[in-house]
Amino acid sequence: MAHSVKLAPCQVDYLNLVRALAAQIVLLGHSTAYFLAGHDRGGRWETFGVLVFFLLSGFLIALSVQQKRDRADYRFGHYLIDRFCRIFAGYLPALVLVAVVDGLMRDQPAYPYAASSTPLHWLGNLVMLQEYPAFQILRRLGVPEQSWFIEAFGSGRPFWTVAIEWWIYLTFGYLAFFVARRKRLGARDILILAAVGIVPLYNAMGGVGQCLSFVWAIGAAAAWAQDRLMRRGGPQALPGRRRWAWGLAGLMLLSAVLLAGRALVTDTRVYDLQFALFTAGILFGGFFLLGAAPIAVPRLVSRAIDRIADYSYSLYLIHYTVLIWFAVHRPAAGHYDLATFLEVFAIANGAAWIFWFLFERHYHRLAGLAKGWLDRRQPLGLDAPPLH
Repeated sequence: MAHSVKLAPCQVDYLNLVRALAAQIVLLGHSTAYFLAGHDRGGRWETFGVLVFFLLSGFLIALSVQQKRDRADYRFGHYLIDRFCRIFAGYLPALVLVAVVDGLMRDQPAYPYAASSTPLHWLGNLVMLQEYPAFQILRRLGVPEQSWFIEAFGSGRPFWTVAIEWWIYLTFGYLAFFVARRKRLGARDILILAAVGIVPLYNAMGGVGQCLSFVWAIGAAAAWAQDRLMRRGGPQALPGRRRWAWGLAGLMLLSAVLLAGRALVTDTRVYDLQFALFTAGILFGGFFLLGAAPIAVPRLVSRAIDRIADYSYSLYLIHYTVLIWFAVHRPAAGHYDLATFLEVFAIANGAAWIFWFLFERHYHRLAGLAKGWLDRRQPLGLDAPPLH
């Protein structure tokens, strides 16, 4: 995430730090299940990391759209290119990597994902059909498992969340660039939203991660608050800024108490809307507090945070494949092997950085080339919808 004129530098560092920690928490949670059995039996760490990712995604995407959508040089096509390149610059190479690595493990007796490492599943993941609502509904109705029930491809188990993100991006973008501008829904809008909104709608009430669409929306609501705040001149323009800061600190404390109570009542069920709300209170309370009372972060620390955050998406995409390679070739007796746990952590981070360097980091350049091509084919001003 580049530093923005809309955010204080320490706020950018804060968001980058949270993103980096979320990816590491997912890695630690999954690795613990294989090599430190008993420390996180419910898979709470990785689910918490996913929850934070969806809060951040809703905030960052919604804030970006709010800042850009009224610009004459930015339209839905640009938004779609940005989102496509951001997702697929890492996701497509990850699909290829998983296919290659899983192909090398496929004949191993301990390899657990033979049923989902077929060409059909690969293609289904390519077009974002993994854990599509139709498959999940049929399972709930008691239909026996079928080969065409697309799930996450092979050892790319985290890929199920990428599909949810993609369909949320399409739905939110269409609402923001077309429906919100016209302030009404036509028949064409309803048909398009029915096609792209199935996944977000289903994941608002169920799905693998329960209410993840609502979690994303919580982040988007925080972005709306940030946008309104900046349009009014930022925290510096608020009367009683010190009271505002103390109020935010109180919100964070209250959210922490409520989160602890909710965790106690539900045995730390992370995929829970109240759990997400209280987590958001801490996360975004800290963000707004840094806007009201910014702090100076040493440049060396800021750069270190940036570097670790840079490859967080790559780490999320490929860490489970690294983990399964070790689990297949070096199974831990009793699922407890601290040395292998640390080795997996180090290798997954190193591999993710290389993967980011080779593939993911080029998404800005790819998006720039694609938007340039779009503007040459469809010059702005000739076909852009009215802004108001």
